[in-house]
Amino acid sequence: MPNVHIRDLPAEAVETLRSAARRHGRSLNAEIVAALVERAEREALRDDLGSRLSDIRRRWRERNPEGFPPGLEPETIIRQARDSP
Repeated sequence: MPNVHIRDLPAEAVETLRSAARRHGRSLNAEIVAALVERAEREALRDDLGSRLSDIRRRWRERNPEGFPPGLEPETIIRQARDSP
């Protein structure tokens, strides 16, 4: 597993991480690793979401080359929502 050396981390951030580590019952190092892994996973999901949305848009255009199917136009949906009780 690679090692990373972190420099110039603000003291307030270290204290916040130290408090979180105590709450979670782990070492400061384990807390920092967990925070970095969580951030990396969010970034990977964000990147994956972008590619999935692009794929969905492409498939939508293939299936609906004329635009929205009748009754699913955004203005129709908004009008129905506005006019419903």
